[in-house]
Formats: sequence, C-alpha cells, structure tokens
Amino acid sequence: MTKAKWIWIGFLGILYAGFWAWYGGNGDPLTEAEGEELLSRMEQMYDLDRDEAPAGSMLRNLADMIPRDDGREFYAVNLETRKQGPEAIAAEEEYTGRVVPLLLARGSHPVFLSEPAGLMLGEYGNEIDRVAVIRYRSLRDLIDMILDPAMTDAREYKYGALEHTEVFITRPTLTFVQVRLMVGLLVLALAWAGLAVIGRLEERKSAGDSAQSVPLLGRDYA
Repeated sequence: MTKAKWIWIGFLGILYAGFWAWYGGNGDPLTEAEGEELLSRMEQMYDLDRDEAPAGSMLRNLADMIPRDDGREFYAVNLETRKQGPEAIAAEEEYTGRVVPLLLARGSHPVFLSEPAGLMLGEYGNEIDRVAVIRYRSLRDLIDMILDPAMTDAREYKYGALEHTEVFITRPTLTFVQVRLMVGLLVLALAWAGLAVIGRLEERKSAGDSAQSVPLLGRDYA
C-alpha cells in the first residue's frame, strides 16, 4: 500500500477516534460535591429551593437522580401537548433552533420524533400530541445544558410552544439506534472511496511518467 493510502486511512482513523471520544456515553458519575454544586447553581438561577420545590419539578427530580448517577448515556422520553396557532409554531421553531446546537455541543441529539396515529390501549395517549426521544451523553451534560444562559433564554419559547410536557429518563435494554456503528460504516465507505480515488490518481501519474520516459523518434535519429 502506498504512502498516500496509509495517510488517508490514518486520517480517517484519527477522525473516528475523535468522534468516539466526543460522543462518550460511559464517563465518570457525578460526585457528591459536584452534584451539590450544580444543584446550588440551579437553585440560584431559577430562584428555587430544592426542598420546597413542588413534586414532579425538574429540580426535585434531578436532586433525586444525582446520587444514583452512573455517568452513562441515557434517553429522555418527552410526552408533549402542543399549543395551537401560528404563534405556537413560531415559538417551537425558535426553541428548536436554539436548543439543538446546545445538545450537539454536548454529544447529545434527538433520536426519535413522532406524532400519535391512534390509540391501542388506555386513554392517556389522547392528551399527547408528540413523542420526542433525546439522547444525552450523561447527566452531567444535561445539567450543564440546563445551566447554560442560552438555555435559560430559550425557556420562554418552550412555554410558548407547549401546553404541557412530561419527561422521564430511561436506559435501553435493547436498541437499534447505533450511532457509533452508523458513523463507523460511513467512515469505512469514505475509506473505500478515498482509496479508489487515490489508486486511480496514482495509476494516471504512473502512466504519465511512463509516457514521458519513451524517447521521441526525432530525437532517436537526430
């Protein structure tokens, strides 16, 4: 294999290793001191006391989760009831435009977005307009995003778009959402395509060098 091909493979290998490290999902759990510091910042930012926060509030639920954190990735399942009208649609678009960059900056992203098509069992589904599943790299990343000033500014648009939302956190026992595998397959496809292109360029260069080395008849009989 030529030097150019090794350089191409090495470049893609480093690129994928960097992606793997950034995507994470198996980091260190929050320490007690770190969790306490983050909760105190949330209390100050939202002017709330965790002991007085209402049941079901984000501050109360996160305070319960921190001692059980394992540092791993998880999925937040959002059950949303949306507001109607052009103002709500505009607020939703603005909120999405602000939040998605905050997610991606922390190795997090939406993995599923769907609207109900009917009921199979029960009646609670009648109150749900949309289901959204978001992958978070860690609990640390989730809280860091909540504390981001840009997220604080985006809250008004979330309230302008949603009538009500319920969110619970889960770790899948079975999933076919394999982002690392999909990116790895993409890198392999790029590697194959790049090697093919490099090979053709090298063949053309070799053919050109061979043509230039053939002596001209005029020169042979000069």
